[in-house]
Amino acid sequence: MADKDDELVEEREAEELERAANEERELEEIRDRRELLDATAETAEAIRLAEANEAASIRHREFADAERRQARSDHAHGNHLLDEAAARPDEPGADATAAAGRRYQRAGDREDREAAYDDRVADRYAGARVEQAPASDAARRPAQPPEARKFIQPRKTKKRAKDTGLDLDL
Repeated sequence: MADKDDELVEEREAEELERAANEERELEEIRDRRELLDATAETAEAIRLAEANEAASIRHREFADAERRQARSDHAHGNHLLDEAAARPDEPGADATAAAGRRYQRAGDREDREAAYDDRVADRYAGARVEQAPASDAARRPAQPPEARKFIQPRKTKKRAKDTGLDLDL
């Protein structure tokens, strides 16, 4: 009889140990899932920030290119006006033409400075890095490679028809 009681006690203890082990496994799985979700969220945020930085860098490069083209045009126009004023210094309005040429030269210089500024801003965006997690996090959590982003396409903007005010259907 004592043997049966001992066996029942041992069975109950074994069941309790098994139940405790199952609960511990479930808690560990929940923790792992939460850590994976956190890592995925961090990766998605890092990708989003990197894309935003890249878009800002491209935008500022385009600004700089446009400003350089405008500066080149202003310098050329200013040189033309200055040459014209120098070729005919005795004509009426030669002083005004030279002044206009100097204004275009200054405008070109300003555009060059703005282009250089936009290049520096683009460099800062291109060089910006998202802060990495501390090494202690890496020790706790195995590295998860970023998930591939399939079927992502850039947004398409609607092109508006330019209204020239002319009716071509006569």
